[in-house]
Amino acid sequence: MGRLLTPPFPTRLLVDLPNWVGDQALALPAVGRLVAANRGGETTFHTRPRARRVYELAFAPCRVITSPPKAFPVASALAACRGAGRFDVGITFRHAPRAKIFLRLASRRAVGSAGGGSRLLLDASAPVDRRRHQVHDGDGLLALLGLPASPEWSYPPFPPVLEDEGAELLRRAGAHGQGVIGIAPGAASGEAKRWPPECYGELVRRLDALGRQSVLVLGPGEDALVEAVRSAAGRPVPVVGLEADVAGLAGVLSRLGLLVGNDSGPVHLAAWTRTPVIALFGPTDPARTSPMATPCRVVAAPASADGRRPLDQLAVDEVLAAVVAAAGEVARSGQP
Repeated sequence: MGRLLTPPFPTRLLVDLPNWVGDQALALPAVGRLVAANRGGETTFHTRPRARRVYELAFAPCRVITSPPKAFPVASALAACRGAGRFDVGITFRHAPRAKIFLRLASRRAVGSAGGGSRLLLDASAPVDRRRHQVHDGDGLLALLGLPASPEWSYPPFPPVLEDEGAELLRRAGAHGQGVIGIAPGAASGEAKRWPPECYGELVRRLDALGRQSVLVLGPGEDALVEAVRSAAGRPVPVVGLEADVAGLAGVLSRLGLLVGNDSGPVHLAAWTRTPVIALFGPTDPARTSPMATPCRVVAAPASADGRRPLDQLAVDEVLAAVVAAAGEVARSGQP
C-alpha cells in the first residue's frame, strides 16, 4: 500500500511492540529512532506486562501500557484509548492479524507489515525483507512515516540502574564476582532451538574443571530445565531469572563476563548490554537472527545429510573451545 506522504511528527504515537523478548531486543534500534523523531510529541508503548520496565527505563518519559498474552484486541484497544481517545498514528512491529486489529481500533492512522490483513486493517504497509538481518525489519515501516532507512543504527543507552539490580540478583543467587559465565539453556519457541540440557550440564562440569564460575540464566516457567542441567552438571548450579521481569534479566546479563545460550531472548538482550555472547544455532539462520552490536561468536550445529542442523549434534568440545577463546579475549581486553 502507499506510504504516508506527510511525516506525522510530532504526534500522539502508539508503538505496538513484538511479543517475544528476542524480537523486542532486535527492534530496539528502530524504536529508538521513532522516539527521537517524535520528540515534542507523545509516544506510548504497548507491550506485555513482563517487559514494561524495559521501556519505562530506556525511554523515559514515554508512557507504557500493557496487555496480557493472548488478550482480545478489542479489549486491549479500549484500554489503550481510555481517557485520551484514539492515537493519531499507530505502528505495530507484530505481524499477526490480531495486532493489526488492535492497531486499527486504537489509532486513526495505522502502519504495519504487509500481509495478515494489512489491506483491510492498515493505512500503509511494507513487506519484511527476510534476506536481511532482523534488526532491519522495521526499516520499511519507519520509511512509511518519513524516516528513510539508514546504514547507521544503534541500541538505546542501557539504563545504569539495571546494572545495580543485576548485580544484586546475582549476589542473592550466590554467583557474584568477576567473569561469571551465564548459561542460558532456554528457548521459548521450542525444542528445536535448544541445545540439550545434558550438553549444557556437561559444559558446566568442564568449566568447573577450569575454575570458571557458572550461573544458569532462565525465565519464568523454565524450572524443569534447571533440574535437567543441574543433574547433568552433578551439582546445584546457581540459578537466576526465574522470578525476574525482562528488565531484571537484562540487568543480570549486563553483569556477566560472558553468556552462552541458544538463539533466544537472553542472547539478544545481552547484545543490548554489550556482554560478550556465544550463540548456539541449529535450524535458524545466524545471518538473519544472530546477536548484534556485541562481541559475539556463533557456533552452528553441523549439517546432516538432509541439510538440517539438529542441535543435539553440536559437540560440547566445540562450544567449550569457543567459550575459552572468548573468555581469553575478554581477559586481554581488561573488561570486568
